[in-house]
Amino acid sequence: MEKQDDLSENYYDEQQNSESSYDDVNRSDDTCCEKAICCPKKIRFINIKKNISKCFNNNTITWSFAFWLLTMLIIVLLTYSTLFLLTGKSMLPGGNLYGIYWLIVSSYFLGWSLAYIPSLNIPPVFGMLLSGILFRANNFNIHDDISSDIIGKIRTFCVSFVMLRAGLQLTTTAIKNNPLFLIKLALIPCTFEFLTIAFVSRFILDYPWSWAFLNGTIVACMSPVVTVNCILALAEKGYGEDKEIATLLCTATSIDDVHIISLFSVCYSFVFKEDKNNAGWWTYIPGGYRDLILGLLIGLCFGLLYTFVPHRNANYVFWYRLFFIVITSIMFTTAASTIAITGGGYLAVVVMSFVSATGWRLLSGITFDITPLRIAVYYLWHFIQPVLVGIIGAEIDLQLWSPKRFCLHVLCILLGLFARSVFAVLSTFGMTFNMKERIFVALAWLPKGTLQAALAPMALQHARETGDENDISLAIDIVRISVISIILLAPLGAILMMIFGPILLNKIDESEITQRRHLSILRWTSLQPVRRDSTKDLIRE
Repeated sequence: MEKQDDLSENYYDEQQNSESSYDDVNRSDDTCCEKAICCPKKIRFINIKKNISKCFNNNTITWSFAFWLLTMLIIVLLTYSTLFLLTGKSMLPGGNLYGIYWLIVSSYFLGWSLAYIPSLNIPPVFGMLLSGILFRANNFNIHDDISSDIIGKIRTFCVSFVMLRAGLQLTTTAIKNNPLFLIKLALIPCTFEFLTIAFVSRFILDYPWSWAFLNGTIVACMSPVVTVNCILALAEKGYGEDKEIATLLCTATSIDDVHIISLFSVCYSFVFKEDKNNAGWWTYIPGGYRDLILGLLIGLCFGLLYTFVPHRNANYVFWYRLFFIVITSIMFTTAASTIAITGGGYLAVVVMSFVSATGWRLLSGITFDITPLRIAVYYLWHFIQPVLVGIIGAEIDLQLWSPKRFCLHVLCILLGLFARSVFAVLSTFGMTFNMKERIFVALAWLPKGTLQAALAPMALQHARETGDENDISLAIDIVRISVISIILLAPLGAILMMIFGPILLNKIDESEITQRRHLSILRWTSLQPVRRDSTKDLIRE
């Protein structure tokens, strides 16, 4: 018996050694095709991590990048060919699907091309929105190819992932360490920007009070993608790491988004509170309060259900959980309007995902890791985002904008930013930040992006369903002010953070290994794209 155990242990050790040696061989293979003896030696032994030409510095245009570009080109052509064979003339120029397909492709490539410009950290949403606007400027009318009803369903499907990511990104660990500071920094600046935008919308843009507050919730949303990506880029160089600014701000951005989404759900319900098709008892409760209560209860119930089902030790539990939260999120956002719970569906998604993740962590203990689930949802969003943002940009006709109205929109945005910046600085008092670091926190709270692109068109979609011309006009105006905030503040916020970050933050010298590990974990936790030369480096870290 002992001999058998020894043999099994030796076999296990040999397997481990062979696997590790195999991994080492694979990890060190950075050549083009070393083992393909049919290829010329000059091609076989090309190092894919090196620049294609000496004209490029800092490994910006490498052979690895060329392989990635070729891969994307093949995917685009294969997808187009498959859709052409399935749909026929619809994929030819002038067909219903031809313009939509190339709109999504161009949104993806322009968005991520601008996002990877060194040192700028421009968010993908900026390039994707710009791509849609350029399509519209070249006489592409998306409503000629797809009906408004289908566009609304596509938009609702995409927004489900925005809410789902917001709930999964919120954790209680960082809140326990600095609860008061995080709550102040997350809630106070955005709340005062929300109130400021609401009041200036009422008295400058002449909105009704309900629409003014709805506009406030949309414009007051910050962009965690821009803020976190820039903070991590600075932290890689050691800026702000002496006071763990990156960790604090990354957590605060998540709380900020959940807070403002909750306010949006309530205000959205008050704007579209009329229910002409249903006469249930719930319609007699004020819309905002009703949706808030039902959103919290439904999200809590489903979150508790998914905490226990499926069982944490079941086979393929990860895939079951992913399927449940994704399908349930889509169900909440699409079914909410059917029972006249307009804003509660979005809040229910956030609550459901947060409660589920918290429950899994409590039941599994230290063995549970939420990171793989966040990564899976992030990659789904990676391909869904250009669909959502590209369609929004394609609906923006710049020729219909009034210069006077444009200036009023910019004025409202600047007044809201002033309020946010002042209260962001005031919120940092009580921490060991100096004045320069407080100013940097205010800069980090400026960028706008994804949530404006997701939430503003929801109001336009609902207004078109009601058929009220006044509501449609107000909703279009809100979409325009949201587009202006993205175009102005998505790139500007990133550029200001990258320029003034090294000036305002202290730089410390830490060991490169410790810093890379910390930032790698933080990147995955924040669902940010990580630039790597290969996926093997990512797995190794």
